[in-house]
Amino acid sequence: MALTNNQDSGSTYQIRIKGALPLSLTDWFGDIKILPQENSELLLVGQFLDQAALRGFLENLWNLNITIVSVERIKK
Repeated sequence: MALTNNQDSGSTYQIRIKGALPLSLTDWFGDIKILPQENSELLLVGQFLDQAALRGFLENLWNLNITIVSVERIKK
């Protein structure tokens, strides 16, 4: 997964998903923060190098049958 730890490159996104994640997937998310919400959704917050990295991550969520509610860039 093409996440970045460098604060000067990439953009930070918050991705809202429906439901819970199996514990076996938490390591796969790496540096992405997983924030439970009160409405049975999770907010994933992470920095991605570029649009291709974000698209790859979203495609992996889709392949895992995880429902994506929204994607929003919050920082450049």
